[in-house]
Amino acid sequence: MGKIVRVLVVDDDPGIRATMGDILTLEGFDVTAAPDGSAAMALCRQETFDVALLDIGMPGMNGVETLEGLKATDPSLRVVMITGLEAGDLAQRAMEAGAEAVFHKPLDVATFLPTLMVEVPPSR
Repeated sequence: MGKIVRVLVVDDDPGIRATMGDILTLEGFDVTAAPDGSAAMALCRQETFDVALLDIGMPGMNGVETLEGLKATDPSLRVVMITGLEAGDLAQRAMEAGAEAVFHKPLDVATFLPTLMVEVPPSR
């Protein structure tokens, strides 16, 4: 059996954080949640995550700025973006900054989960 994947869910909407946390926990992921980019950055300085799931449209530090900061802290961190907005330029910037994918809310779990299921090397 492989290593349990640690996922950081970052979204300013508490309902989205709770729902994503519940779904991912039921799927066997170890989930930590953060309400904004600053909290996510603080968590990543203290802990190691395999994947970050970032909302693009957050107040303060948006998802792309958070992505850039997280990648500077841990270049091997996999990042998947989510958005409830038509994110156009931000989605493009996210992909250029190293995001693996951008998914639109509401998330289709059947489409979304396989992105997180990639085997994580035991050294992480």
